[in-house]
Amino acid sequence: MKRLLHILICVISLLATACTEVMEDFDLNTAEAKTVVDAVLTRDRAYVILSKTTSYLNPNKVPYISGATITIAYNETILTLNEDSAGYYSIQSDFPVETMYELRVSLDNEVITAQSFMPKPVLWDSVSVKRSVLADLYPLPDSVGVLYEILGYITDTKGVANYYKLDVMKFDTLQVRDVGDDSFFEGQNFQLLTMIAAYKPEDTLWVYLNSIDKAAFEFYNTLALSNSSSGMFSAPDNPKSNLVGDALGRFYAYSVDSVQITFPKKEK
Repeated sequence: MKRLLHILICVISLLATACTEVMEDFDLNTAEAKTVVDAVLTRDRAYVILSKTTSYLNPNKVPYISGATITIAYNETILTLNEDSAGYYSIQSDFPVETMYELRVSLDNEVITAQSFMPKPVLWDSVSVKRSVLADLYPLPDSVGVLYEILGYITDTKGVANYYKLDVMKFDTLQVRDVGDDSFFEGQNFQLLTMIAAYKPEDTLWVYLNSIDKAAFEFYNTLALSNSSSGMFSAPDNPKSNLVGDALGRFYAYSVDSVQITFPKKEK
């Protein structure tokens, strides 16, 4: 019995050693780096972040790209963005709504283009905040806050295919993001925002209603599907991009209506 136990221990030791040797020899193949374009245009500003995909082993080391020529064209206007710092480009201007914009990124040996339409903004009809009926049923510690109910209503523009990106920010932290279209409420008054969450006195929220085009809608939808993929053998596709050229990322123009909410001080 002791001899059998000794043999088993030796076998396990050999297997462990073999596994260690295999892991030491293991190497990751490095794919060719691709250009990444993160480009956004609002009513008063356009900005582009330009970089290369990074190694799996160095996810925090982003190789930004300097020296690119980046332009925004619309109607008969062409604007050249300034490089504010390595890989960060921007320009301020008065960009009109209901306009198609073309982005052009010129590097040493490649050109990347994209188009995006800035819709006319759909405005909030109202955003209401009230203490939730659940607040008394489920009282929370002061360090967590009080349960509030936040509701937002819009009137969708009739006869127009509208696409929306809803962002709720607490200071600089994203609380909620939702993307959708008006397929089920075309031309109607609709409750677009419904949320219950705990907030402390003088917490501040910004509720953004972004009117986007179809390409941006498809990008964020496929991005959500990609991020929700799981499992050892899952291999999600890249989000659907509107870029033309050998690059990853997106360019989208949008108009926005926003509401700021500050929660009341605690009653004495």
